[in-house]
Amino acid sequence: MHSTGKAPPCDRCLANRWHRATVPQASTARPLRPMPASRRALRRGFLGTLDLAGSSSGRVDAFLGELTASAGDALSASTQARLLQLACDLLDPLPPATVPAAREVSVLIVDLRDFSTFAADRPAEELLAVLTPFLTRMTEVVHNHGGFVDKFLGDGLLALFGAPQAADDHLARAIACAVDMQVAMVALNAAQTASRLPAIHAGIGINSGEAVVGSFGPPAHREYTAIGDTVNFAARVEAFSLRGQVLLSEHSFRAAGDLVEPGRVRELRVKGRDRPVRLFEVAAITRPTRRAVPRIESRRSPRVAVDLPLHYYPVLDTRVVAEAQQGHILNLGYDGMLTRLPVADPVPGEICFTVTPDLASNEHSELVARRLHQRPAGADCNAAFTFINTGTPGHEAVCRYVDRMLWRR
Repeated sequence: MHSTGKAPPCDRCLANRWHRATVPQASTARPLRPMPASRRALRRGFLGTLDLAGSSSGRVDAFLGELTASAGDALSASTQARLLQLACDLLDPLPPATVPAAREVSVLIVDLRDFSTFAADRPAEELLAVLTPFLTRMTEVVHNHGGFVDKFLGDGLLALFGAPQAADDHLARAIACAVDMQVAMVALNAAQTASRLPAIHAGIGINSGEAVVGSFGPPAHREYTAIGDTVNFAARVEAFSLRGQVLLSEHSFRAAGDLVEPGRVRELRVKGRDRPVRLFEVAAITRPTRRAVPRIESRRSPRVAVDLPLHYYPVLDTRVVAEAQQGHILNLGYDGMLTRLPVADPVPGEICFTVTPDLASNEHSELVARRLHQRPAGADCNAAFTFINTGTPGHEAVCRYVDRMLWRR
C-alpha cells in the first residue's frame, strides 16, 4: 500500500463573497444627528479601546458616533464588536490604518467537515442555501462574544479575540464562543432538516499566544489581520477536530484553567516539533454557568481523504486467503478506513493487508480490519472497515501517516 501523490481537492475557494452577503448594508437615507458633548466623551472612550494607530475615515467616524449616541451610556461587548465589524467591512473600503504590532490574542477557526464531498455535485443554489445560514449564525456568535471576524475561508471562518479591540479575557471569550457555536449547530441543523437540506457539522480549533496584528498590504488593498505561528498552529488544531468537536492547543488548555472540563486528549508526533503535540477536547465550560458541547461524532479520529491502492487478503473462517485482491483506500483514520472494492468479488467480513514504509513504517507490518458496512458505488462498492489489531506496528504507522497528512494541511 502506497501513496499515489494525488492531493484531495481544496474546498477553500468561496472566501469573502459570503462575508459581504451575510452582513446587512448600512442605510444612508436618514441624516446623522448632532452628538451631545457627553456622547462625544463616550465615543472617545470606545475608540480608545481599539488598537487604531491612525484616524478612521469620515464615514466610519460618523457611523460610530451615531450608533454610540443612540445606544446610551453603555455598550455591550457584542454591540461594540458589531460596530467595529460593520464600520471596517461596510462603510470604508479601506479599514482604519493600524500599525502592525505584536500582542496576545486568541484565534478561533471553525470549518465544515466533509464539505468538499458535499459540494462536488451540488448546484450553486443549494450550496448557498447551506452556507449562508451557517456563516451568518457563526458570525453572530462571534460578535456575541466580542470577537472579530478576520476572514471567511469558503466553508468556515477565522475569528480573533483580543484584537482589534483589546480584551484581557480573550481566551475565555474564544472558548465560550466555540461552545455556543456547536450548540447553535444543533438548531441550525434542525432548520436544515425542516427545509429538506442535509445536516452539516463543524470542527473548531483554538490557539492563543502572541501574533502580529494590524493592517497589511498596499493602500489599494489593505487588510486587517493577524499573522504568525499562533495563527498557523490554530489552523493545525482545527484540522484535527472531529464533527461537533472543540479542540484546544495545550498552551490554551493550561491557560484556561478550571474554565474547561476536558474530554479526550490526543498526543501527536509530527515533523518540525521536538516534543509530542497534545490537543485537548472541550467537553464543557464551567462559567458563568456550565455549558456542554453537544456530542455529535461517534468516530474516535479525524479522517483524511487519500487515493491509495489496497492489496488485501480476505479472511475466511480465521484463514487468510492466499491470493491477493485489489481495491482502493478513499479515506483513512486512526480507527478505520473507507475503501472501494470490486463489486464482482464478495466483500469479506474481515481482510488482512500490509502496511508498507510508504506509511512511515520502518518495516512491513500486517493490519487486520473488520467490515462495518458497504454501499453500491457504480460498478463497485464502498466498504467501511474498522481496524482490529490496534497498538501494533502497522496500526501505529497508520496513525502517524494520518497525523502527518493533517499537519500538512
